[in-house]
Formats: sequence, structure tokens, C-alpha cells
Amino acid sequence: MLSFIRDTSWYDPVSLEITFSTQNNIYRYGIKFTDIDVYKIEEEVLYVNDDLFFSRDDENQIYVDVKKLVKKGYINKDDADFSERLIHKLNQTLDKQKLVVAGAISNLFDKKYFEDFNLWFEKFNVIMNANDMNFRQKDLKTIFNKKPGKDIRRNIFESASVKEVMNIAEFGNQKIGFMAETDNDELSMCSMYQVPLRKDEQPQKKYAISMIVDSELMESRGTIHLIRLLQPFIDVLDNGGVIVLDEMDASLHFEIVVSLIRIFNNKDINKNNAQLIFNTHNPIYLDGELLRHDQIVMVEKRRNDMVSEIYSLADYKLRPEERILKNYLNGKYGALPHMDLEIAFKHILEREANNLESSKEQ
Repeated sequence: MLSFIRDTSWYDPVSLEITFSTQNNIYRYGIKFTDIDVYKIEEEVLYVNDDLFFSRDDENQIYVDVKKLVKKGYINKDDADFSERLIHKLNQTLDKQKLVVAGAISNLFDKKYFEDFNLWFEKFNVIMNANDMNFRQKDLKTIFNKKPGKDIRRNIFESASVKEVMNIAEFGNQKIGFMAETDNDELSMCSMYQVPLRKDEQPQKKYAISMIVDSELMESRGTIHLIRLLQPFIDVLDNGGVIVLDEMDASLHFEIVVSLIRIFNNKDINKNNAQLIFNTHNPIYLDGELLRHDQIVMVEKRRNDMVSEIYSLADYKLRPEERILKNYLNGKYGALPHMDLEIAFKHILEREANNLESSKEQ
């Protein structure tokens, strides 16, 4: 949990901890760092299956469980003298701004642990703002090549996956493409329309392009948002891993969000056990059988110190027929902010009216 940065807590270090499981092991990794004036790691710890592998304290000293080190030829892992010399050497080379897990210490343990550990993080994807993402479609097919002196001044591509989603979602009769000046340029999304030359003419039945427009001018934010997320979703479902999204449902229709959630709960599609984590302010996803109780996590901010408390709905041991949405709105599970903005607006408008009356009197 992040330390509360306010008043005297401004200089307190930030503490983060994550527990995750792979097919082979359960890992608990924690780090404490400060970024005031100079970035510095103050503590770091790794447990594997509840066994401590190493720890690092605020004096930048490291402790290693020598019994878990791999025996390498002449090295006796039970040798106390070797243990002392090894830890002394590690402490000498320890960098206050670098993580222990990213250093040579991984070579001292059975490689299966750190390969497992690093692979999980390689497949851990965080998207804080989808609008800042580049389009990364991998199944692009060239429609037009850029040619000097021609109307087409950019390379135009089409994606089969985007085309299929657009057809199912029924966003319109336009085609979605991607433009780039060169093969190495970032892609920009474009909307392609088939326009008749005269009012009484019908567009050709065969596929053709008559007008290409920047999608930022023609498409809704929801359409663009969905297409930005499409390739990351395909990748994590194809390779396994975790995708974390901030406000996934921003600008997206409720039915689209529900469909995306169901994809991850569908074992016939999600064959690699990919995991989707997203936050939302919309309680409508609590209704029905969309999510299991253990898949729903509440976040409630304490009023006294503004620290967020996190707890699972499964902690309540609810009955299968529990009406979760109704009970949540009635405040049964907490995590329900009470903000009566009518009072604030009433006071604001009264103040504006008084100020206007005062200015007239003057």
C-alpha cells in the first residue's frame, strides 16, 4: 500500500508488496523506497513458498539464506566461512538505487525460481491510460502504398481482427484502417468511407475506398478506446499473464465491457489462464452472475487518515442468491462514498446570487 503523502508523511517511504502464484510456486515480494530528493531503495524482501530467500534492510545490508544457495563445484553451501564472505561481497556491491532481484543474486539460487519469478513479471501488463497507447495491431495487411505525386501520401493498412470486431459491434458502415508515413512510424487510426461521385449514384458493391479521414474526427472515444485495447487483450490471452487496466469501462458501452469480462471467464477462449484486473466506479457489474464473489474487491477510503482499505466480497461469505447490487447500494458492504453535491451547488449558487446583489448595490 502506498504511504499517505500529506503533511508529515510526505517524507515517509513508499511500501509496495505483491503476492502471486505460478504453476510451481507462490511468491511474496516487497519493496520500500523513497523518491524525495534522491531515489533510494530502503528495504526489499522475497519469500518463495513462505521461505525467506533474501532480505535487505534500511542500512543497505542484505541477508541471504545460504542453505538455499546452489552448490557449485568447489563451493560448499554449508560452509560458514563462505557464507560470511559471500554476504560481505554482496553488501559491497549493493547499489542503493537498484533492485536485488534484478542483480547477480539470481545466479546464486536454483534458476527455476528466478526464471519463474521474472517470467511472471514479463507478462504483467499495466495500462494506466489507454488514450496514451499506440496502436499495435500485429495482423496488418497493406491496402495502399505511399507513392510520390499520388493522392495517397501515406501507407494504409487494415487489420483482420479490428475488422471482425467492428462488424460484430456494428459501429457503422465505415472501414477502420491505420496510416503511417513509413513502416517504422507510429500508426494512426483512420476511418474509410465509400462515397458515390453523384447524389443519385449508389456506392460500388465491391470493396473500394473513396474517402479517408482521421478517426479522431469521425469515431467516438469508445470506438477508439476499444481498438487501442484490442491487441493487448489478444496478446495476454494468447500468451497468458496479467493485464491491469485503470478505468477499463471509460467511454465503453456496458455490454462491451461485460463481453470483455466474459472472455476471461471463458475457458474455451482463455486457455492460458490470463487474468484481467480493472477498477471501476460503476456498480452495475455487481449484478447477475458475471463475477464470482472472490473476483470482486472493494476499496474504501478511511476518513481519518485517507488510507484505502481493500477487501474481497468473498470475506462476507454470501449466499449464492445474494442480491449484491441492491445490498451494495444500501451500504451493506461499505466502499460507498456519500457525496451530496446538491448541498454544495445550493451554497455556490446562493453565494453567486449574493455577490451579484452586492455588486448592484455598489
